[in-house]
Amino acid sequence: MTGTAPVVGVVGAAGAVGSVAVTELHRRGRHTLRLAGRRRAPLDALAGGLTATGSAPTVEVVDLDDADALHRFCAGCDVVLNCAGPAYLVEDRVARVALAAGADYVDAAGDDVLWEQVRALLARAPERTAVISAGMMPGLSALLPRHLAAALPQPPRALLGYLGGRDRFTATAAADYLRVGEGFGQAGAALTAGVRQSLPTRTDVELPFFPEPATAVPYLSTELERVTRDLGVTDATWHSVFAGPHVAQVLRQPPTGGDAAEALRRAAELDAFGQATYQLFVVELTTAADDARTLVLRGASASALTGAFAAVAVAALTGGNLAVGLHLAGEALDPQLAVDLLAGSAAVSDLSVFDGEAAHVGGHVEEAL
Repeated sequence: MTGTAPVVGVVGAAGAVGSVAVTELHRRGRHTLRLAGRRRAPLDALAGGLTATGSAPTVEVVDLDDADALHRFCAGCDVVLNCAGPAYLVEDRVARVALAAGADYVDAAGDDVLWEQVRALLARAPERTAVISAGMMPGLSALLPRHLAAALPQPPRALLGYLGGRDRFTATAAADYLRVGEGFGQAGAALTAGVRQSLPTRTDVELPFFPEPATAVPYLSTELERVTRDLGVTDATWHSVFAGPHVAQVLRQPPTGGDAAEALRRAAELDAFGQATYQLFVVELTTAADDARTLVLRGASASALTGAFAAVAVAALTGGNLAVGLHLAGEALDPQLAVDLLAGSAAVSDLSVFDGEAAHVGGHVEEAL
């Protein structure tokens, strides 16, 4: 990295994810920030709100369809963090320009498709480093089981996870969520003795640590399969959790065509109206001797947790904690370092580890988080 304060350019800086990542990086005070987005007013508002605690970042209006403008923005950056979406439309557009401009790269989104795209780009820039999937899921959903495994007296045999809550969907997040089954995993599936098994969606079910009944959708991601292999886990069940009747209805009967993402966004907005939003990670690992540990992470929203972890990935990269090459954030970052960096984030209200199974240590919670 150049100098004592690496230059970090954030694309999509004023969005729900980008604004949190920018705030986190600015709070740490170890980077010079450059902010890019489609509209100046939100960028100016974001930058202006940071001046009270330090020097304001610079601001540039950049359209991702304008490759020249994007290249001018990336030129001179040590790292470019992409928070623009939807991921399935952006793909490697920012990575391609950032790496060509001589910057390292971090993406808050991306999974198997982006991995292959960026790997091809790094073949032409082998001196560069790229970190993708630096979000809530994928990202934290891999890092937290790895962190929890370190608290076990023996290697884990089984993994149980819940992720979700009562939250809004941005239009970008809704579009990406509806495409998670396209090559990135399988809904309604889990691992039993290392073999895929079908599991049903459960509705109005009480889950440990969740403050209200919710819909739990089993989901076996390719990320989870990699983590289970790395940890030696043979039984793994992960659920996406949604509180509120409107999202549950859309999930049961999704509209066809281009209205599906907007229907999901509106349903989540209705479920969140007048309610405190929250996101919960509940991760349980159990050894062959039935010794269990449970990790709980609480946050206000998916966007906030994604932005916070994206900032952690940037800090790890600029701090020299990653080797040159391509990395998946949740599987490559040092878990203790990442948790230490997350601990001071306003996006994380609690991160605790309990002795025992989730069902025993976290019964139904009566108050909203």
